[in-house]
Amino acid sequence: MKSKKILVIGASGALGSVFVKELAARGASVLAAARNTDKIPAEADLRLKLDLEDSASIDLLANYLISQNIMLDGIIQAAGVVGFGKAEETPANLAARLMQINHQGPAELISKLLHALNDEAFIVGINGIVSEKIFPGMSAYTASKFANAAFLSSLAMELRRKKVLVLDAKPGHTETGLASRAIFGQAPAFPQGMTAEHVVKTILEAVRDGKASLSSSDF
Repeated sequence: MKSKKILVIGASGALGSVFVKELAARGASVLAAARNTDKIPAEADLRLKLDLEDSASIDLLANYLISQNIMLDGIIQAAGVVGFGKAEETPANLAARLMQINHQGPAELISKLLHALNDEAFIVGINGIVSEKIFPGMSAYTASKFANAAFLSSLAMELRRKKVLVLDAKPGHTETGLASRAIFGQAPAFPQGMTAEHVVKTILEAVRDGKASLSSSDF
């Protein structure tokens, strides 16, 4: 990662902030994007405002990076929200919000930045175990993660000629506090999860080794 320019989306969150710190420790130049830039770790080289629910914000960030001729060696999508409840109990507007933040917003930004990727760059998405195994009471959340996983799979084929690595990571339950911040519903009782540090290091090692996927069993 030494001297690589890496964009971290969701850099103020529990996973995103660990990515910022770990990448910086490995010598990368970290461009950190988040809705609340005040919570981005000090190790970031550049703080960027980003609201994944606002197309104008997505456009502004993409256009800024392109106008500054910033070429990226990697993009890590670490933003996300969760909601719990049966399909009949899930408000349509909140299901749409899950889809926007977990899939549509990041996909829009990444698509706009593809021409700003160096050859042999990488893109990381973190869709978790819910994109490989179905759970009841999480239909809207699962749908948003499956949508993003499908996007990444297609993107991997499209970027093969540029030798851009597209990695979809599917860790199991991780102690990020995300479940306690659900935008609707109440989380079930989860067993003790992995640490964010373990998940981040496993993902970065997979990038180093050129792996195109990480299943839940790989964590």
